[in-house]
Amino acid sequence: MGKVLQVVANQLNASGYTLVQQSWIAIVDMDVTITPTATTSKVLVNFNCGGYNVLSSTAIHIRIKRDSTVVRECGRWAYDTNTDYSSLPISITYLDSPSTTSAVTYTIEMKVDLSDLHINRAGVTDGGVTIAQEIGA
Repeated sequence: MGKVLQVVANQLNASGYTLVQQSWIAIVDMDVTITPTATTSKVLVNFNCGGYNVLSSTAIHIRIKRDSTVVRECGRWAYDTNTDYSSLPISITYLDSPSTTSAVTYTIEMKVDLSDLHINRAGVTDGGVTIAQEIGA
């Protein structure tokens, strides 16, 4: 593995999302765009944020898209059966090979099976971050 050539980050410190449906929702405030300097470069993408679910069991699904292509998906990434508020830290990491020197945008998408999932709630779980690092070959 090579060395880090560049780092791009996006941090969300405002009120965030409540996911209550069973379809994928893009966490658009957490996109990162990076332009690799060589087609042989890898891009290490890391997303994490605080979250909690409310009053019911839920399974969290999370994925990373490069532009319109899903490059990593974790189905039922986390599951909780508590009948009250439950803290659910959320993260996903993927080492991608975009094979381009054009700008690529990485988007985080999430969905839940049941209940509600709250992420980046102001004053509660602020500070979600997405980081993309170009790794030279």
